Amino acid sequence: MKRHPLLQSLSREHQPALSLAVRLKRADAGQAVSVFAQLDQPALLTHFEEEERDWLPLLLADDERPLRERTLTEHRQLRAQLAAISDGDSARIADFAAALEAHVRFEERELFPLIERHLPG
Repeated sequence: MKRHPLLQSLSREHQPALSLAVRLKRADAGQAVSVFAQLDQPALLTHFEEEERDWLPLLLADDERPLRERTLTEHRQLRAQLAAISDGDSARIADFAAALEAHVRFEERELFPLIERHLPG
């Protein structure tokens, strides 16, 4: 899918996150911890921060608020899951993988197209 130039870098960041989520979902319990270790957590958190700082403020219309709120809620949940896993709760890896995959697909299919309506040309 062709993205607006201002969103292309964020959209490209989704591919490795989606790939990791799929690998985590396919991994057995023993492999999941080593696959999870490949996640660049600081980059993922920076990605969330950029979306929240730069793009979500564009979504102010009443009909846009639910997607903005969904994004914020999912970011909070993903952050909490990351923290729990980093603190040793590896049982949550499968839930994190499913949530990350669903979140990336939501952003690509719903959130980014909505944001693009606010961007020039």
